[in-house]
Amino acid sequence: MTRNAPPDDDTHTYRIGAVARLTGISVDRLRAWERRYGVVETRRTEALGRIYNRADVERLTMIKQLVDLGNAISSVANLTDEQLRERLQQDSRSSQRSDHFATHPVRVAAYGESLTSMLQASLDRLPGIQLAGAYQHFDSFQRQLTSLAPEVIVMEYAGVYPDTVDELGELLDASGARHAVLVCGFGRHDVFKALRERGAVILRSPVSLEELELACLYDRTDRDEEPQTATNLSSDLGEGIPPRRFRDEELVQLASVSRSVECECPEHLITLIGSLTAFEAYSANCKHRNPDDAALHAYLHRISAHARALIEEALENVAEMEGLTD
Repeated sequence: MTRNAPPDDDTHTYRIGAVARLTGISVDRLRAWERRYGVVETRRTEALGRIYNRADVERLTMIKQLVDLGNAISSVANLTDEQLRERLQQDSRSSQRSDHFATHPVRVAAYGESLTSMLQASLDRLPGIQLAGAYQHFDSFQRQLTSLAPEVIVMEYAGVYPDTVDELGELLDASGARHAVLVCGFGRHDVFKALRERGAVILRSPVSLEELELACLYDRTDRDEEPQTATNLSSDLGEGIPPRRFRDEELVQLASVSRSVECECPEHLITLIGSLTAFEAYSANCKHRNPDDAALHAYLHRISAHARALIEEALENVAEMEGLTD
């Protein structure tokens, strides 16, 4: 399949979690699309597992957009990049742009102690970012922002609150920036949703340089007309519960086989899966038994299920490397 990738497309690579956050495709759905439809060429490294390049991210973004518009994944999965762009342009239901990323370095103003130190130390590795100003104190950042005329503002927050939404709006209006990238630690779901609707791309800290650069390059000029686009870049896991990859009897059998190899990692992973599966079931039962804490236990159920799915993936890879599977 022709992917139409530029010659320097492999300059930066991204792990599957970063791709999920940047495209809005959950990790489990992305794996399913790769397995069933071959949406992108799967690459693996021994150290990082699945890796993707920038062309993959752009391709997956277009596919996700078409699926959101009602196209079946089977009808778009094997289109070339050029065909995907044509489909987006022809689809009368879409008012969104098919070119999702700026093709020139974007002018960035940044605030945050750790964030600005990282940017200043790594500019030679970030060809897509032109740093107009970097500030470790918010008052200085706010005072100088208008004169910097940034295309994107990047800010680091340990936590976000309802008043952060108003603060963001004022900064975007004052600066004329097309969007903001917020590197955040904690906050309520409704606050994150409001920030995205106001024009923010949310990245959960810690964040990689490549992920930060791509979020800055994301072209969100029509943010008032495209609130869903920012949501596609969220780091939420989604509401679904990933299915189990191993039945109990399969884990028992695999544990027995794993004792024949010198490496003890398979046994440790199986133990982790067992513990997470038990806590997953416990959380699911708790959310029904205690109505007052239903939301909390639904959250714990979902998080533990995704943690279990990640460890199951690790077990699959380790078992394959150790020759424990057929």
